[in-house]
Amino acid sequence: MKKILIKANMNNLTGLSYHRLIVPFGKVSNMQEFQCDVFEQPEFLPEDKLQQYQAIVFQRNIDETGKSLQVINKLRKLGLKIIFDIDDFWHLAPTHHLYNVYKTNNLPKQTEEILRNVDLVTTTTEHLANIIKQFNKNVEVIPNCLNLDEPQWQSNKMYSETIRFGYIAGVYHISDMKILERPIEKALFGIDNCSFTLGGYTENAHYKYYEQVLSCNNKAKERYRRVNALPVEKYGFAYNHTDVSLIPLDITNFSVCKSEIKLLEAAAHGNAAIVSNTKPYNIFPKTSAVFLGNYDSNGWYKAIKKLTEDKAYREDKASELGLYVKLNYDLNKWTRTRKEILQSVLA
Repeated sequence: MKKILIKANMNNLTGLSYHRLIVPFGKVSNMQEFQCDVFEQPEFLPEDKLQQYQAIVFQRNIDETGKSLQVINKLRKLGLKIIFDIDDFWHLAPTHHLYNVYKTNNLPKQTEEILRNVDLVTTTTEHLANIIKQFNKNVEVIPNCLNLDEPQWQSNKMYSETIRFGYIAGVYHISDMKILERPIEKALFGIDNCSFTLGGYTENAHYKYYEQVLSCNNKAKERYRRVNALPVEKYGFAYNHTDVSLIPLDITNFSVCKSEIKLLEAAAHGNAAIVSNTKPYNIFPKTSAVFLGNYDSNGWYKAIKKLTEDKAYREDKASELGLYVKLNYDLNKWTRTRKEILQSVLA
């Protein structure tokens, strides 16, 4: 049996670690060939313990103090293969909330040093993989997948007399939400049977702004619903208060490297989706969602109107999306692929 170390903080589990490490490697562990153990700081285990493992998996960074290369060399001397998972572009625009942190700690240079020196890189999309290949040719695309056995991805819609358009997101998406300002205002005063849901709410300026947009500054608060933030293993329950997913994305060099997981979440709950016509989403077939330009305010409004008023169209879009996701983002299928990749690296 091959033994693999996973670096993740189970006491402060992020959505990233959950979807990219805990869920997929949990599936790998269910196979007889592998045992995957999670530690918060596995690189600091005693050497005799480390030598019991054949590989170690890091995500986004290895050593925050800038000693990643030393850590890689130490682990490699002990016989471990180094696997590095990365799901975001590491060069940030000055407007990004982490720009100063990345600049101060020279994280872009650190990331590229890591990429050059690890045995395998895994990532989410072909677009990001092509960037990574400038530093390491040994890169594999393993997309995000949802574990449909989890209750949060088993649709159980709450009854509603309106068609509910949902925005389920984390913080730092103000530029994305701005795309929806005018279409939602127009919809709230021009379409009778629609309402809007915000999922993931926490008390901060970002969510207060989202709430202003989705309720038109409280002018239509009776057609707005707030769903508070839930843990990573439960946040999908917010989709039970939605019928259509709103997925706007401001186009930047950073955002086009993100994953398409929001479309997977919509599909799991049988939602139709209106989405920005940009990577990573426009790799999906045009029939699987309503794809719109970010400056096409009237187009977003018309899509909300049609999806509200035309049940057959709404159901057709949801069906097309669900079918495409089922065929291309099956967790069990990609677990078998991950197994083959791991076997090749550890051979």
